[in-house]
Amino acid sequence: MKSLLDAGLPVASSCDGDGVCAKCKIIIIEGAENLSGENETEAFLKESNNIPKGLRISCQTEVFGDITVDASYW
Repeated sequence: MKSLLDAGLPVASSCDGDGVCAKCKIIIIEGAENLSGENETEAFLKESNNIPKGLRISCQTEVFGDITVDASYW
């Protein structure tokens, strides 16, 4: 989430990145290998909100290299 905001991209969120709302979901187009693995909070949010496997919760995902994402509001 921080990387998206730093790049000037809008990110849906009502919890300001506290890992509660799951609104900041994104699709990884390229570069998934440059992201952290899914943590417990992200797994819980995805399961409890029926978020498809291919999406990530941006506030719970660390970026270690170049990625391309679709962060459209859902």
